[in-house]
Amino acid sequence: MNQARPLLALALAFSIANVSVAADMPPAMKTYQMVFLRKGPNTNLPAADASKLQQAHLDGLLKLNLTRTNVLFGPFLDDSDLRGIVVLAVSDAAAARAMLADDPFVKNGHMIMDVKPWLSETNVFALPEQPNTPEKLVFGFLMRGTNRVQLPAEESKSIQAGHLAYMTELHKQGKLIAAGPFMEASDMRGVVIYRVATVDAAKELAANDPAVKAGRLVIDARPWMTFKGMLK
Repeated sequence: MNQARPLLALALAFSIANVSVAADMPPAMKTYQMVFLRKGPNTNLPAADASKLQQAHLDGLLKLNLTRTNVLFGPFLDDSDLRGIVVLAVSDAAAARAMLADDPFVKNGHMIMDVKPWLSETNVFALPEQPNTPEKLVFGFLMRGTNRVQLPAEESKSIQAGHLAYMTELHKQGKLIAAGPFMEASDMRGVVIYRVATVDAAKELAANDPAVKAGRLVIDARPWMTFKGMLK
């Protein structure tokens, strides 16, 4: 069982409230650039070319991971336009785009990039175990819920406190391994990564979150994979 990290829960507080970060944010928190790799216009790749590009794509991401510029990456395992994510320790979206501009899938139009600033703890990331071994997880996007009414301050505070307590408990159980908000105003509020076997299991966990019960958040959960050891 993992020891709870209060900062993980702290990060998700921002996913309910308006996006703002105090100047004295603890040093264990950092704003990363999360790159969304989406299906591009060039979808007709011969199988042999696709295999070569895939290996070059993976080699490039692993090389960046060794320098700790790329702290996390992995593909989504469902059949959607969102192919994968890369989390980069760079200053802004322009730097993130420049970092991946030479990725073979990006260069030939097989993938396109969308970038969002994302707040996370720094100590959830590590180098992958060797040899590289895939680990299947569930990646959840916390979206703005249907209940958008301005709540009284006390009610809002109560929901947020319950949300934080629930997130902390899931982390103690080893089911929630990473979380954090996007640092821009949009309907996509934040990310949760669950170490559970199925998407349904992740959705069941999310359904018991007080913020979800109150209609302030909903989850878009997807099967996802990274390498063992990259997330502690």
